[in-house]
Amino acid sequence: MRPGHLTFTLGAALCGWGGAGLVVVGVDLEPGQGEGRRYSVVVVEDGKPVAKYSGVSLYGLIRILWELKPRMLALDNILELAPDKRELARLLSLLPSGTIVVQPTRLPDGRLVPLKRLAKLAGIGVVQGKLSPLKTALLVALLAEMGYGSALRFVEEKTKIVVARSRRLKHGGMSTRRYQRRVHAAILRAVRDIKKALDRRGLDYDLLFRKSGGGLESALFTVYAPRSALAGVVKPFEDMDVRIEIVPVYRSEASFEVEADSAGNGRFLIVGIDPGISIGVAAIDLKGRPVVAFSRRGIDRSDVIELIRQHGVPILLATDVTPAPDFVKKLASMLNIPLYEPPAPLSVEEKRSIFEAYMTRYPSLQRIADSHVRDALAAAIKAYRIHEGKLRQVESYLSKIELDVDVERIKAEVIRGISIAEAVEKAIEEILHNGGVGEYAGGRSTVRRGAGPGKASAVKNKLVEEVELLRAENMVLRKRIRELEERIESAEVEMRSVMAEFKDSIEREREVSALRERVRVLSSELEKLREEVRLKETVIEEFKSVLYDAARGKVIPAHVFDALSSSVISDIKALASAYGRFLVVFKSLDPVSFEKYGSLLSHYTLAIAVPRGHASKYKSLAEKYSIPILPLENYLVKYVGDIALLDSRVVLDAYLEKYKLTASKSGERRGLSVDALKKIIAEYRLHRARALARGKGEAHF
Repeated sequence: MRPGHLTFTLGAALCGWGGAGLVVVGVDLEPGQGEGRRYSVVVVEDGKPVAKYSGVSLYGLIRILWELKPRMLALDNILELAPDKRELARLLSLLPSGTIVVQPTRLPDGRLVPLKRLAKLAGIGVVQGKLSPLKTALLVALLAEMGYGSALRFVEEKTKIVVARSRRLKHGGMSTRRYQRRVHAAILRAVRDIKKALDRRGLDYDLLFRKSGGGLESALFTVYAPRSALAGVVKPFEDMDVRIEIVPVYRSEASFEVEADSAGNGRFLIVGIDPGISIGVAAIDLKGRPVVAFSRRGIDRSDVIELIRQHGVPILLATDVTPAPDFVKKLASMLNIPLYEPPAPLSVEEKRSIFEAYMTRYPSLQRIADSHVRDALAAAIKAYRIHEGKLRQVESYLSKIELDVDVERIKAEVIRGISIAEAVEKAIEEILHNGGVGEYAGGRSTVRRGAGPGKASAVKNKLVEEVELLRAENMVLRKRIRELEERIESAEVEMRSVMAEFKDSIEREREVSALRERVRVLSSELEKLREEVRLKETVIEEFKSVLYDAARGKVIPAHVFDALSSSVISDIKALASAYGRFLVVFKSLDPVSFEKYGSLLSHYTLAIAVPRGHASKYKSLAEKYSIPILPLENYLVKYVGDIALLDSRVVLDAYLEKYKLTASKSGERRGLSVDALKKIIAEYRLHRARALARGKGEAHF
């Protein structure tokens, strides 16, 4: 147990914590001790006192409890341990974790009954006069062992740790996707660090998180410890990427809570759980009927237990994956019930099939749209189907012996793991002890004080007759209920057969609707394809015109690149190896890249065409690498895709500019002789002829 607040779970007589073979410690406060409280202590095992102590201090009592580690600690008033509930919570945190604190004198409806009167109802002989502390300690121990009273359930203080994206805004520096990846990775690192710190300290916690690309989008730790226990373990934090918030969660006051079976809602439940940031919970009863299905965001194990117990008594927990998540394992341990794990994780298709088949039987489930709830319900149904055969055996067995027992309770015991015969024997044992329980549950005795033995006997006989009459009436009503349930099942079968008659027509309507939707989608796709064909035909016609102009020598194609880079140089090299040196158009240039790749450009290209504003900036670099740089606007005819069509004059001007740069570099005269000009034109024509001979009529130079 940990420091926290308290609440009471009220259990009726013989509700399950009693039984043979248990060590029970009864305690009563000795009078007149003031602040230095002293107690009388009696240890009971198998209904017999095995040890007695007087004048035991509070510290000595705690030591004895740790030495014995009893199943129960019984008192006629739990506030005898501490003056208030807050101090009591702190004291109970020092007790062994398996010890239940019981107050036998507290009725299931919250009323108190005198200890001597309760002992008489239970058949324990009590001497007249005031009870001594040792006698009181013995009586509360015996009554607790028999199962009377209210068990004190410990409700912990909790602390939530939220790990999420920082609220601080950061401007510029990177793209949105890169920033998100960095934030998600930072959240993942923070979660790992917190998890290591909590594990190192040995703190119990639940971890729920939402995954995202490259990390986590957010995470929530629910630590079952007060905020003070996290000092030096985790602290609040926020930077530009991630924030860590620590939020303590308290119960404002102690409260008495009635369990489902004590509140008249004795349904036993098979519960499916789908954990996550949003936790899906679904419960069905032992006839396979849906009881409750919901999802909640950010709740923890104790919240889940509170919500389930409002609808019944959980006896089996189920999950849809193997192995079960830690959250589900811990929840089953807290409820002390078996956990069902499927042999293999349920696939999405299998869960959908289970849910749809179940939904045909219970159409109201069509309103469930939450995937967490559907997965939880599929897990509960799968667990029910595993035990369905055994539950039918219980019904068959009980119908043969016609014993007036609670069928659902027998089923619950069988699911918990005992045989049908053992469960029935246990029910018979409870019936045999039912006389004392009936008077105890009523909270008052029907024998008036002062009545003679004859009157008492007559009253007792009358009560026995009334009980027998009620039992007979109970059996008749149970039989009537079974008949009505059979009629309901018969009506459901008839309804399913009627639905089957219309199934074909419904399926045809669905198929027609699906085909109509398919036709609509295909028509839309066809229209898109037609539009693409029209666009491609336009481009083809344009390319035909370009091809004729290029064949007649009116235009020269040139490849267009946005900027100069290593990948562009690789493309230029590949084109030059196929066609020789050719013309290139750059939309922009920068001096650093030009300086880096200038020698390669000089080797592979005939000339470079750039916007007029760029041409004048790179005059010195053009002279350095002997690369003609021409103003694009002087020659551009039009763009076709990533090809620029240039006026055929560009080739001659390129060669002239190349000659000028070469002559200037070698110190020759800038003017051209007739022979030099003829040589340039001849070289141009030779390149054209070679390209055309290769079948490349659209030569690039």
